[in-house]
Amino acid sequence: MTAPTRPLPAPGEPTWDQSMGRACIRCRKPLTFGPVSAWFIRDRLGARNLDTEVWAGPRCASARPR
Repeated sequence: MTAPTRPLPAPGEPTWDQSMGRACIRCRKPLTFGPVSAWFIRDRLGARNLDTEVWAGPRCASARPR
C-alpha cells in the first residue's frame, strides 16, 4: 500500500458514511462498486487508537493531486 497522493481530512471532518466506508472520502458519493483503500486517518485518545481506514471510489482514487 502506498501513501495517499492528496491529503486526507482531519479526524473529525469525515461524515459517518465516509468513516464507515459507505461513501468516498474525496467526493462523498456512495461507494457502490470497486472501492479502493485511500489510507488511514490517524487519531488517538489517550492510550486508545482511533485510526480509521477510509475508502475512495475508483475515479477519485486514480485522480492526480491538484
